[in-house]
Amino acid sequence: MTPDLLLIALFAFLFAGVIKGTIGIGLPTITISVMAQLADPRVAIALLLVPALVTNTWQIYRGGQIVRSVRILWPFALTMIATIYISSLYAAVVPTKLLVVGIGCMVVLWTLSSLVKAPPPIPDRIDRRVQLFAGTFAGCIGGLTAIWSPPMVMYLHARRLDKNDFVAFTGFLIICGTVPLTLGYLSNGLLTRELALSSALMVIPTLLGFTLGEKLRHRLSGGQFQKAVLVIFFLMGLNLIRKAFLA
Repeated sequence: MTPDLLLIALFAFLFAGVIKGTIGIGLPTITISVMAQLADPRVAIALLLVPALVTNTWQIYRGGQIVRSVRILWPFALTMIATIYISSLYAAVVPTKLLVVGIGCMVVLWTLSSLVKAPPPIPDRIDRRVQLFAGTFAGCIGGLTAIWSPPMVMYLHARRLDKNDFVAFTGFLIICGTVPLTLGYLSNGLLTRELALSSALMVIPTLLGFTLGEKLRHRLSGGQFQKAVLVIFFLMGLNLIRKAFLA
C-alpha cells in the first residue's frame, strides 16, 4: 500500500467504526465503498477482514445475547456461512468492473432497504423459510462483494427489533459471515501476508471509532444521523456504478 492509500484507509476505518458503533452496521459498506473509489475492491475487502472479526466479536460480547442470537438465527447463519465461503472462492476470477458494479448495487440496495418503510412483519410460521432464503441470498452476494447487509437488514427490520437487539443480532450475523469470507480469501490467495498485516493495523482506528460511536448511540436517537449517512452512501453506491461503466 502506498502512504497516501494507507492514510485514506485509516480515516475510512475510523469513520466506519463511528458509524458501526452508533447503528450496529456499516463497516463493510463504508470501508469498501470509500476504498473501492481508489483501489482494487479486493484489496478493500482484504483490509476489512481483521477489523470486522474484532469489532463484531466485541459487539456480540457487549450485547450479551450470544446464546439467544444462535437460538433464533441459526437457519440464517448456517446458510449464509456455507454460501459465503463457496461464492468467495470465485472472487479472484470475477472481473474488477463487474465487482465494482456489484458493490455499488449492494450499497444502493442496502441504503434503500434502510431508508424506506420497514417491511411487513414475518409470521412465525414461515420465519425459518424466510431465514433460509435470506441467508442464502446474503451469502451469495457477500462472498463476492463482502457486503451482505441488504437482506440481513430487511430481515431484521421485519422482526421489529428494538435498538439493542438489532445491534446484537447484526453483530452475530456479520461475524458469521466474516469467518468464512476470511477463509475463502485465504484459500484463493487474495489475503496475502502484507494485506493481513495492514488489515490488523486497521483494527486501531476502527476500535477508536467504534468506542466513540457507542457513546453517540447512548446519547442520540440516531434517526437523523443514520438517514444522513445512508443518503451519503446511496450517492457513493451510484458513483461506483457510474465509475465502472465509464472506466
